[in-house]
Amino acid sequence: MDNHQSKLQLIVFRVVLLLLLLVPATLMSYKLYVLDYPLKGLMPVVSYQVELGMQLEGYGEDVNVRTFLPRSDSRQRILSELNASGQFVLDQQTDHLNRLAVWKSEAVEGPKNIRYRYQIQTKQLRYELPVASLIPEKYLSEFSEYLKEDEGIQVNDPLIKQELDKILPQGELYIADVLSRIHRHLQDKFQNRNFSGYTDALTALKLGEASCNGKGRLFVAMARQMNIPARLVGGFIMDKGSKRTSHQWVEVYINGFWVPFDTINNHFAEIPANYLTLYYGDETLFSHSKNINFQYAFNTSKKMVPRYDANEALDGSILNVVNLYSMFERVGISLDLLKVLLMIPIGALVTVVFRNVIGLETFGTFLPALIAAASRETGLMWGLIGFVLIICITAVIRKGLDWLQLLHSPKMAVILAVVVWVMMSMTVVGVHFGLFELAQMTLFPIAILAITAERFAIMVEEQGYIKSLRIMLMTLVVIAAAYAVMSSLFLQSLFLAFPELLFVVMALNIWLGKWVGMRLSEFYRFRHLIFVEKRS
Repeated sequence: MDNHQSKLQLIVFRVVLLLLLLVPATLMSYKLYVLDYPLKGLMPVVSYQVELGMQLEGYGEDVNVRTFLPRSDSRQRILSELNASGQFVLDQQTDHLNRLAVWKSEAVEGPKNIRYRYQIQTKQLRYELPVASLIPEKYLSEFSEYLKEDEGIQVNDPLIKQELDKILPQGELYIADVLSRIHRHLQDKFQNRNFSGYTDALTALKLGEASCNGKGRLFVAMARQMNIPARLVGGFIMDKGSKRTSHQWVEVYINGFWVPFDTINNHFAEIPANYLTLYYGDETLFSHSKNINFQYAFNTSKKMVPRYDANEALDGSILNVVNLYSMFERVGISLDLLKVLLMIPIGALVTVVFRNVIGLETFGTFLPALIAAASRETGLMWGLIGFVLIICITAVIRKGLDWLQLLHSPKMAVILAVVVWVMMSMTVVGVHFGLFELAQMTLFPIAILAITAERFAIMVEEQGYIKSLRIMLMTLVVIAAAYAVMSSLFLQSLFLAFPELLFVVMALNIWLGKWVGMRLSEFYRFRHLIFVEKRS
């Protein structure tokens, strides 16, 4: 009877494994070969993480700081934003072009920090100008502001007209030829200079040299003199590292498009992917109260993010039921949350491998995967530091509660409150010191941490500090491994495109559930006996 039952279990085991592999294989084949699913959508793309740090020192008076924040458009897309400004209140004002941010606080005393971080995905744009298009004689009224003279952009000054007469031919003027000659003239005949102050168009012309803002104003003045709508654009170039320099370039309206030009870096009718647009018009990037010392810096790093193409490809197909991205988006659930949900089973699989195959002990089966998932915002280093601090502080408090001889349930409720208190304290410290990563500690699983702190305290009492700290260390190793796997942009893109691959994860867990082989830790522990038996 036992033999018959064993055979039946083996058959069921194999059938379940086969089904769990056939289902995703069938769905993936249908998507790839019938629906022509875009495989390029599985490749991650570059995004930029920009942290704007502002340092100021107040002297007891009210303070306000103004700057511009990026907006999403057809070229750049904001993926996430985070503000950490301590006592300062952030007020955002938006018009049809710009997004102005104003931080305000009363009676500011001493040094203060304001941090604003955003992750943004941009792309390069290049335009082919119409060679045979003449300069239009009239435009719609909405373009009148881009043709008039402004302070610093002396469109009607005779010197501007004389300079144009030198570089432009007589007769009919084509818009592409005019812009090409203006661009080449400013690029080749005017020296680039890193002036930190304000330079108007006429001054740049007289000096024969200018920074980006001087050359930009001169370009705009020349274009408007030729009846071509033009405007200044401000932002900065997102090179890796820290910088305090912003940048200005020009956009010209041509046949329904605002086309970019940058004579400082010789970009004609194109804009690179690392150019970030912050504002339009002749604006000042930063302004602030006069009664403070003020400094700022942009710190830029690159990150890889999944493409959206693959997730949207099946939106109208009959397989929309498994296209989780579209379904979650309809109810307002973010793509980040969906990525976390899909990656948690992967993290759990990593934990199973470390426990059952390698032989490491951890606090709980799912704890490493949950902590790794929560560390997506804090980063691995702060995630591990926060985890250890929460467990250790809570375990000490728990030891004091044992002295009071409380019942188990009330004691666990107090421990839960302690975990919340520690996490909130870390968030407050993170906000105060501008540490965005530490400020995200509130995303950690509170109940799991409380239970883990309880287990850690009990283990210290029953098995001693050395055993407890050893398991803590092994738990940290597994958390780091789960974090590395769950952070893989390729895996995130793959599972967002093919969520049916979770069946494969289930199959691997079921297969590991039958693991009866020697663990790697046991092999290492008994290696001398194993090799002695082989030699004999």
